[in-house]
Amino acid sequence: MFKLMIVEDEPIIRLGLKHYFSWEEIEVHTIIEAENGKDGLALALQEMPDLVITDIRMPEMDGLQMIEQIRVTLPDTLFIILTGFNDFEYAQRAIRAGGVHAFLLKPLEYEESLATIQDGIDKLKEKRHELESLSMLEMEMKQSWKLKGSELVKLLLEEEHTAVDESIIGELCELPSSAYVYQPFVVTWLPHLKAHSEPSSWGKQQADTFLIEAAESLFPDYDRQHIFTYTYKTKLFGMIVLPVKDSSDVIGPIDEKAQEQLDPLLKIAGKEYQTSLFMALGTRTSDLSQMKKLLNDSDKALYQRFYEEDHSLFIASRLSNASQTAKAALIQLDENDRKRIVACLESGNELETRLLMQQLAQSILSKTTYASFEKTLAYLQELISVIIRFANKNGIHIDGVYSEKLLNLTFVDDFPTLDALFDWLGRWMVHLGLVYTEGLTENHQQDVIIFEHIESFIKQNIDQEVTLQMVADRFFYNPSYLSRLFKRKLDKNYMRFVTEIRIQYAQECLKKPEYLVTDVCTMCGYKSYKHFVKTFRSITNMTPTDYRKQSGW
Repeated sequence: MFKLMIVEDEPIIRLGLKHYFSWEEIEVHTIIEAENGKDGLALALQEMPDLVITDIRMPEMDGLQMIEQIRVTLPDTLFIILTGFNDFEYAQRAIRAGGVHAFLLKPLEYEESLATIQDGIDKLKEKRHELESLSMLEMEMKQSWKLKGSELVKLLLEEEHTAVDESIIGELCELPSSAYVYQPFVVTWLPHLKAHSEPSSWGKQQADTFLIEAAESLFPDYDRQHIFTYTYKTKLFGMIVLPVKDSSDVIGPIDEKAQEQLDPLLKIAGKEYQTSLFMALGTRTSDLSQMKKLLNDSDKALYQRFYEEDHSLFIASRLSNASQTAKAALIQLDENDRKRIVACLESGNELETRLLMQQLAQSILSKTTYASFEKTLAYLQELISVIIRFANKNGIHIDGVYSEKLLNLTFVDDFPTLDALFDWLGRWMVHLGLVYTEGLTENHQQDVIIFEHIESFIKQNIDQEVTLQMVADRFFYNPSYLSRLFKRKLDKNYMRFVTEIRIQYAQECLKKPEYLVTDVCTMCGYKSYKHFVKTFRSITNMTPTDYRKQSGW
């Protein structure tokens, strides 16, 4: 319900407005009156009306002056000008200048005036809904300091030299302090042996538990600490916040004993959740404006896992110092390596390809350290360029077809070891080699072979959930391209393709009396028996039990 104020110096017009419309039907429950702008201003500040209908020309203070002053205190109040024909252009200019919703022209036309007022009420409802939503959001935000902390970390990560009022930190931590120290960190979790295998059970709850233990190991003397994190893909960016009296007491190198405790903690947590867990610690700081650089340094430090496979924790400052003092030797593919890569692509021989990639990986590890990781990235780019040139030369399309991770090198984030990374590249080479050796260089021929390979992959994992993303990763395709390919070439989407394979397998299993129907449900990857029966019927027009009977079992 809404409150209306009518400001008009002619009593008969005020009275007429009060009774001209069925105000309760348009949800106006209270009407207050003022005879001039000065009284209207005082009454508005006291009663806080939602809607004001006011004349322009009045003694003491005109309507526009009143509106201008009311809006300072009541910015959400809606104003409608009541004007005669002589002031019509004046009213229009006021509306264009802002602060006024509409006007009503004297003498009033009932339907037109009612429509104008109803439109104003609708805008008030919309504004009230927005305010209620905002209020609810603010309440939720107050209840969830973690969410606000996550937004803060995201902001610090994305914006250079972000200025943050430290009073916000006090509100987030509910621990106002004279000073704060921040410990930046990045955590990543990856499959044990290779990328794109079954996802681990590591999640937000496990991350929270681990980080609390990690913070206690790093700062055993501080019982007041908060952890804010922001998740991006398989990385957790964050900072431990320590309220302190003097920041100089905490700033300094990370305690070696704490590091010795934290590395085994990472290994234990990783083993428990069947994942390779790595953590990099940035330099402690009392200056939040440096957080973006410190988080990025920590992120880069995670690549040390390629060179120290027995470690799970890395200290960014130590690696940064090593990078500054080391003189990295130039590494590149020699002509013999290039010829061997092309030979493997031409033969499609999996054993030879894997052996070559193992040798290349070991060669890099023997020639480089973390301090020269950028040289390793350049080497990888060169290797991929050789493969792409081979593909283009032989009519095998790359752009828009294969995963962008290959082309922009972001695939390096998906592997716990350099050997696993090169093994993945080797499998991509084998895939391209198969396309080449079978003479499948035309679009339609390439499409045929990929559908056959996907069907084989799904059958091998028939009892598991196999998503489009998993298939795209397995065969190095861009998932969007693969989705379009199903629709264009098979006139069905990926899910229909998988469903038909599952039901075909179910039909084969139902012909074997040693399997119960419920067993077949599980064997085909369905967790819900009801859903299995419904899907089976949609494909075969009969239930699994009826199909078994029809087959003579």
